[in-house]
Amino acid sequence: MLEDDAADAELTKFALRKGGDTLFGGARVETREDYMKELQERPPGLILSDYSLPGFNGHDALEIARGAVPGNAHFIFVTGTMGEEVAITETLKSGATDYVFENAVDAPW
Repeated sequence: MLEDDAADAELTKFALRKGGDTLFGGARVETREDYMKELQERPPGLILSDYSLPGFNGHDALEIARGAVPGNAHFIFVTGTMGEEVAITETLKSGATDYVFENAVDAPW
């Protein structure tokens, strides 16, 4: 999971568990360097990514994944900003699998 906010990452994990996914145990990374290292060491089948990240963005993350992950992992944006919808829609044309808005997820609190 590529997410710079720990609370948002926990909310996403909660939503996955609530939906019945008991298998998601992926690492959370925040930086381009950590992301690239994780892709090399443990190529994922699914990447959940925020769109706005420190030092780079979700489009860059998608391009990195497309070149680094054999078989092209599913890439889903999880974003909290409606204004990013246009950018994400354009990114879907570049190969992202889907996107969801964080505020569409029921919080546990």
